[in-house]
Amino acid sequence: MQRSLSDILSEIFFDHQLGIDTETLEEYSLALNGSKSLPGAIVWPENEEQLIQLIRAANRFHFEIHPVAQGKNWGYGTAQGSKSGQVIANLSRMNSVLEINDQQAYVRVQPGISQSQLYRALQAQSSLLQLDITAAGLHTSVVGNILERGFGHTDYTNRFGNVLAMRVLLPTGEVINTGMGMYLTSKAEHLYPYGIGPILSGLFTQSNLGIVLEMTIALQPKPEYQATVLVMCKDDHAAPDMVATIAKLKLDGVVTSGVHTASMTRAIGEQAAKTAGAWVLTTSLAGPKSIVKARFKHFKRTILANVPNSKVLMFDDFRWDLLSKLNRYLKSPMIASLKLVIDLKKGVPSDEAMKTLLDTREARSCMKTSEFPACFRWICAVSSFLPQDIKQMLDICRHVFKKYGYEERYTMTNVSERAVVLIANIRYDNTGDQLKKAAAFYQELDHELITAGFCPYRSGPGMFDSIQPHLKAPHLALLKKLKQTMDPNNILSPNKYWLDGQSTENRSEFVKKQAQAEEVH
Repeated sequence: MQRSLSDILSEIFFDHQLGIDTETLEEYSLALNGSKSLPGAIVWPENEEQLIQLIRAANRFHFEIHPVAQGKNWGYGTAQGSKSGQVIANLSRMNSVLEINDQQAYVRVQPGISQSQLYRALQAQSSLLQLDITAAGLHTSVVGNILERGFGHTDYTNRFGNVLAMRVLLPTGEVINTGMGMYLTSKAEHLYPYGIGPILSGLFTQSNLGIVLEMTIALQPKPEYQATVLVMCKDDHAAPDMVATIAKLKLDGVVTSGVHTASMTRAIGEQAAKTAGAWVLTTSLAGPKSIVKARFKHFKRTILANVPNSKVLMFDDFRWDLLSKLNRYLKSPMIASLKLVIDLKKGVPSDEAMKTLLDTREARSCMKTSEFPACFRWICAVSSFLPQDIKQMLDICRHVFKKYGYEERYTMTNVSERAVVLIANIRYDNTGDQLKKAAAFYQELDHELITAGFCPYRSGPGMFDSIQPHLKAPHLALLKKLKQTMDPNNILSPNKYWLDGQSTENRSEFVKKQAQAEEVH
């Protein structure tokens, strides 16, 4: 007799940990880009043992699992599975802070910990450590964003580069530790990420080769002095020079944090029409006060020499407090938006950026996907810092934006001394015509950018197909071999980032029979 999926899951999870009702399944079927993919069930594991039991059951009964940390992957698939019919394992209840180590400057956390939860934990302990966060909101998972290789705003902007160790559940049910954790005992288990032999940690980012149960993350000690630096430029064509100048400053060691160059429409949304200027650049300088002052002096001199018609400002705590008081009377939208930037540079999470993205003060990262007033999806592309490359990349975007009649919104981030990531997005209504138009826009812009060599660094469910034709065959073949070896029954998020180990015919038939059994119940 065919067992139903709900019967199998009920042996592992309590009722409050299992979602099979229509409303819950419909909510998890949605992504903020407007697409749908109906899951078979939602589960909320509360400990490692339940996750291990879920993996064993999936291998025994041949159903698929798609883990999400918080399910708030806005613009990159939200909590959608890689295929329909999957069991979505939401790890948000595995959200403990296992250790805060001020002396050795790291934290150990479970996968469901959100930015706001970790921030509050550090505050409660009066920790000397500072978070590096993203602008994605209070409820964004720290671990989930790192595993998608997201980047932040401080000197620790390379977030995956600051992962020191991981504890990982493999699709076979085994648990491994990366780095020095591979040894039976090690004084440096949470300090040195490489261990000995092949480095395994990268296999578990942007992949479906394991579920991260625990992560050790290096955090920046709070600096003696920190200042947020702002560069505003009225020249619409100045962005390539701004980005290239920052790259030189990073190569010279003057700037060590992530640097974001944003179009004014991206920085402050609908308020941009009220503000003079085309581009705004933000970064931070941190360290001993005398060194920060010297670095800013060199920074300002270099920017003004290479970016005409620009204005350079610096805000330390004293200057920001004074400006905040003045803005009670000035009521400048630019000054109000600057608070978000200053908070980000200090590792203080908020939902303010989401409100700008969706042009509504009602947006919150805790909202259900179905509650959002509009749809949006990210476009991302990686470039060199050479001005001619930045110009070509922007020209491609501008042509396609103009063709479809969308407002241009860009951020370009100097994520390293050599690479620049462009992020673009549009906001659109969740109606048939608007969804078709947006899909055509993204397909064309993706194609034009990738064909020109400006390739994405990240993707998500429902978005992989447009990228796969541009990948080299030996690369895809290796991914397939890895998946077949590490997940022989292909139970963990098949086809996520093109890792699919086998034919899905038998598994699809099993899912159909499960659905029929559910109807009988």
